[in-house]
Amino acid sequence: MNIALERALGRRAARQVRGKLLGRTHLLPDFIIIGAARSGTTHLLGQLNAHPSVLEGPAETHFFDTHRYTYGVGWYRLRFPPNRARRHLYHEGLHPVLTGESSPSYLSHPNVPARVARAVPRVRLLVLLRDPALRAASHWAWCLRQCGETRSFREAVEAEIGPPGDTGGIRVPVDKRVGDPLVVRRGIYQPQLERWRTHFPDDQLMVIQSERWFGDPPVVMAEVCDYLGIPRRDELPRVMRNRNKPHEPFDPEVIARLREFYRPYNDELAEYLDMDLDWNEQT
Repeated sequence: MNIALERALGRRAARQVRGKLLGRTHLLPDFIIIGAARSGTTHLLGQLNAHPSVLEGPAETHFFDTHRYTYGVGWYRLRFPPNRARRHLYHEGLHPVLTGESSPSYLSHPNVPARVARAVPRVRLLVLLRDPALRAASHWAWCLRQCGETRSFREAVEAEIGPPGDTGGIRVPVDKRVGDPLVVRRGIYQPQLERWRTHFPDDQLMVIQSERWFGDPPVVMAEVCDYLGIPRRDELPRVMRNRNKPHEPFDPEVIARLREFYRPYNDELAEYLDMDLDWNEQT
């Protein structure tokens, strides 16, 4: 049916029609993990999906930050469990029952906060913020594997902040290619958070330092459960600690330079969040 509809109407129109017809039979997300990329978002979603009060939601729908937004909210709803799945758990005595997604590029995309606010104004937002120097290194390594990155880590960093001694600050590379992730810019978190806080009150946005999540997931998971209003789990599956530590060929000199570059941004962010961040002292 889907193939026939797409042949008759075209892909976008077919998905719009299907979403309008069937979307209301599916849930909207109660929470969205919006980023930052390479900061533990997939792991957090996995732990939430394993919670008995959470119906498994999708990873990286990229609805609000890509052409998929033109398919309509009905198409987005079809990514989530049907309404009957929640009713079934209600009948079993479980309440509340939530579902959600994780698309870590949402945090940095300038158009996403307003789009999310229009579609799901009461959604709870979860943000994981990782030491931006190590986040940049991890993001670059991911791009090597997934999106055809050919530059060295040093070249990718210098494309955004120039060579050592350059005091010009952050810039968009003059030779920016389609799909370039701008791995350094992604780690300047405060402007990204301010965009979200323009559209959502503070009590709908929970900021978590990724190092806490990597270091003690059960404690942080309990805090997340409290924030979402679901019961804490008695115990969680054992997880691998320090799973995202940097590895070769990350250049330690580039990491050190990034740490110095991010220092004033980190200091301002710590004051903005009233949170004790120790990224400047990481070794």
